[in-house]
Amino acid sequence: MLPPLIPRNSENLPAARKRSLWLLLFFCLAFVSSSNVCVAAANDNGAPETRSSSGMPNMQPGKATRQLYPTNWGFQCGIGDTHNCAGQGYGSIVWPNTAAQPGMLRLHDAGTHWSTIDQGNGVYNWILLDNWLDLIAQHQPVKVSQVFTWVPCYLVGAHECSAPPTAPNGTNVPPRDLAAAGSPSFNDFVTKFVQHCSPSGNCVKSLIRGYEMWNEWDIKFHWTGSMEQIYQMVKPAVAIIRANVPNAVILMPSTTPPSDTGLGYQADFQNWLNYENAHGRISDWIDWHVYLTNTNYTTRTPEDQWNKYVVNYLNIQNSTAGWQTSPWANTETNFNGAPPPGLNYTCPAAQFTPSDCAGQIVRWQLLHASHGGRNLAWYKWKETVGSNRQYQTRTTI
Repeated sequence: MLPPLIPRNSENLPAARKRSLWLLLFFCLAFVSSSNVCVAAANDNGAPETRSSSGMPNMQPGKATRQLYPTNWGFQCGIGDTHNCAGQGYGSIVWPNTAAQPGMLRLHDAGTHWSTIDQGNGVYNWILLDNWLDLIAQHQPVKVSQVFTWVPCYLVGAHECSAPPTAPNGTNVPPRDLAAAGSPSFNDFVTKFVQHCSPSGNCVKSLIRGYEMWNEWDIKFHWTGSMEQIYQMVKPAVAIIRANVPNAVILMPSTTPPSDTGLGYQADFQNWLNYENAHGRISDWIDWHVYLTNTNYTTRTPEDQWNKYVVNYLNIQNSTAGWQTSPWANTETNFNGAPPPGLNYTCPAAQFTPSDCAGQIVRWQLLHASHGGRNLAWYKWKETVGSNRQYQTRTTI
């Protein structure tokens, strides 16, 4: 028996967004209709989902399920890779032209880093942000989340500039002006950022509502300072955002299972929740990053990865005072994280057929949505979904 259609309020959505929802439903019917995952996504009765050992995972803890909206499906569309969204020439961006148009754009590795824009001495390069603002304005409705990361190298010692490929003028070292009351340089950047408008009149405060306050602070590649220093740096910036962006949504600095703090990702996540409870709540949403990665060349199924990691995050959230009802999101995912030579964000053909891969995309999506996840954002979405004909042709309806 086919699962019931997901109830939705009527919305005035462009055809591309409506197609995205129908494509997701088609995925559900075509690949996982024999499972109860689709039913869980459609059943908005507020009851937690539990399972026995009948093949599908025991999905406790659960949350009241919500209706599916285009914003449940997100993507990162960076400019550093012509297989992603980079065009020809500096700052050129190619918006995905596929029928499936995710409803949430995550600006990460998109040229909107602190270190990319802030040139030092009060000079800011807004070219890339301006191009994004103009494109976002042309592709409404789409929700947008900015990700803060990468300290400008001019704010650290010469020997401390880690210069990652996606942010060659950036580093993972705390800025030299960071104190218990925050970083004046970061505060100035955030102020200029949220008050900025492109020459065409498209403004950050109107188009970018979400703010992920730091990317993967528990991995030294992204941050060599302490958790306390991240909090000190972003807390004043949160106040700046709220004062300038109507209805801003603050996402906590993200953690991820590959944590190398020495404590483990569960302790990192728990410690952050506890720290906000003790020093002042600043986050509206909880978020983390979980890929389907197993090894450099293999991935786990969505059900296995859900039980291995996401259930742990939800258990911690549900057992921590003050956070049980907070919205949550997995703001960075894919089949793997592409450690070279790796899978380069693709489904491993040695393990799964194209139909299996397409089915996993929607099963991973529905596992999140059916347990209250507000967003699942695919890193290098275009490379994984948008540029793979094996997925596109199997979702034509």
